[in-house]
Amino acid sequence: MKRIVFSQCPYCKSKNIAYGYQIGDADVFSDIRGGMFGTHIEHTICRDCGSIIYSRVLKTDFLKDKSETSYEIERPDEDEA
Repeated sequence: MKRIVFSQCPYCKSKNIAYGYQIGDADVFSDIRGGMFGTHIEHTICRDCGSIIYSRVLKTDFLKDKSETSYEIERPDEDEA
């Protein structure tokens, strides 16, 4: 997976950008009950204002397969919103 590169922070215009990883209990898991395999989350962070500019999961393989126990999020119609 190709990394999306930001040259500056969209909030404070700083060019002091870093990458950080959210691991441990904050891993992303599949919506299938009993999903055991997860992945870490990578954040692109502005070192000056502290904003999280962009976030992504590092692996998507376990999310691609649909099964009977997975579900789609139902979105309300615009009339109901």
